[in-house]
Amino acid sequence: MKGGNVVALLVVLVVLGAAVLVPSVKIIDATEVGVEVVLGKVKPEPLYPGVHVIPPFIAKVVKYPATVQEIHLTSKEARPFTSEGLEVGVDLSVFYRIDRARVVDIYKQLKLDYEKRLESIVLADLRVIVPKYSSEDLYKQETREKIQAELRAMLERDFKKYGFYVERVNIRNIELPPEIVQAIEAKIQAKQEAERYKYLVEKEKLESERKIVEAKGIAEANQIIADSLKKNPEYLMWYYMQVLEKFAESQNNAIILVPVPSAYYPNVNITQPVQAPIIIPQEVSTGNK
Repeated sequence: MKGGNVVALLVVLVVLGAAVLVPSVKIIDATEVGVEVVLGKVKPEPLYPGVHVIPPFIAKVVKYPATVQEIHLTSKEARPFTSEGLEVGVDLSVFYRIDRARVVDIYKQLKLDYEKRLESIVLADLRVIVPKYSSEDLYKQETREKIQAELRAMLERDFKKYGFYVERVNIRNIELPPEIVQAIEAKIQAKQEAERYKYLVEKEKLESERKIVEAKGIAEANQIIADSLKKNPEYLMWYYMQVLEKFAESQNNAIILVPVPSAYYPNVNITQPVQAPIIIPQEVSTGNK
């Protein structure tokens, strides 16, 4: 065989070999996990990250993402009912990841339609939880957080059956009909006004009680002072004289008439009328004798 024919033959063999070998080499990267299917039969062992050689033409590899995935349901898609039978909208996201060791079971049960199955589980669990609460409950943030925790617990159980882990659940919003929101807000406002009125009434009551106690205290103090003065009248006389002395020492030239009990002037009978002096006018001298 001539040299040129040999080279051509080798090239053909290389091309044919590449055509056969290249499809039989599959690479699974770090973000994936695979399932090998040979003539319709699923291999029992998952294909983990790395290079894998599979039989050409008769085998295929189905890849699944191994990173955290998200199921996002809008308030138009998730429409559960409240305890009163009122339809509400829930906007939420469920973050999950695949159990690599169970990827073969996932393929057997769900093939590549696992996302639809998981979405149906989320909706079903939501329809179990939300009807336990009224529309007024759903208006409260603490209730939404409670529903979020309950939903995660249920999804962890239900997702695990199919080979998935729930990372977290995030309920962004629960949409109530506008008229329901207005009614709830009006009720809350009325309750706040009632609480405020109750507070004001209680405040006035306490203030009234305080004034009564204060008045009683003043009355008792005055009674004590009055009893003390009755027993010691000399103190009041002494105090009175001290005040007059201060008036006398002041620079004020005004004349102050202060009526006092006769007991303050033991030697003066102030009950007798005072005879006004008779003033005889003198003749005015004119200079004529």
